[in-house]
Amino acid sequence: MASSRRNTSQRLTLVILLLASITVITLAYKGEARRAVTSVRNGAGDVFSPIQRGIAAVLHPVGNLFAGMADYGGALSENQRLQLEVGQLRRQLMEAQQAQAKLDQLQADQNLPFLDGIPEVLAQVISSPSSNFDLTIELDRGTSNGVGVGMPVVSGAGLVGSVIAAGQDTSVVQLITDQRSDVGVRFGTGNVAVAQGQGEGDPLQLEDLSETSATSPGALVVTSGLDVAAYPAGIPVGTVSSVRHPGGSLTSEVLVTPLVNVSALQYVAVLQWLSPA
Repeated sequence: MASSRRNTSQRLTLVILLLASITVITLAYKGEARRAVTSVRNGAGDVFSPIQRGIAAVLHPVGNLFAGMADYGGALSENQRLQLEVGQLRRQLMEAQQAQAKLDQLQADQNLPFLDGIPEVLAQVISSPSSNFDLTIELDRGTSNGVGVGMPVVSGAGLVGSVIAAGQDTSVVQLITDQRSDVGVRFGTGNVAVAQGQGEGDPLQLEDLSETSATSPGALVVTSGLDVAAYPAGIPVGTVSSVRHPGGSLTSEVLVTPLVNVSALQYVAVLQWLSPA
């Protein structure tokens, strides 16, 4: 019985000693392994540190490049915004200048010295001549506004033409430069004639001059009020630009430059006047 207890005690002591030895060996191994790993890690750091620095040196400009690209994109967007604002300001300035020009023309058309109290209808030109064979313009006023066929049309400079067609809201004006247009005029001292259109950009030609007609370049030509076209007297038409005296002829060939630039009209005044006939 005592022998059995001694054997058990010896075995227990042996197990304890064995476990202690394993623990010491393990701790020693871990210490050596830790030192080895640390040594390897430090060695790898020494080896790869130059490589890491090289990679960082290469990638650093790339990072700066992307940052610069981001900044450039922001600057580009700001530049585009500024360009847009400049464009808007320029458009507003142009619109203001155009509005002022329209206002000036409207004021001129409302204070025509040759109207002599004749009522007028202000109108905007909405269509220009389509060809040299049909020199007409279309207005945004018609019969509902008091515009009728045969009414004279003027601008601040002088005679434009006459209404040849009128709808409810629009009307058509034949320009004095149209080849079908005839306007009774007078110039100088009692000289009368008929100013005939010769086409776009060409001067008017005076026809039916009397034998005693005499004039010189620069003379003002106005409506006579004597023709069947029903223009009231005294409306400026143009100025004499050329006078020729053909050999053997008793009359002169006179050309007249219209005062109104019919190709640049925006607003006109329709005179509510019809021939007393």
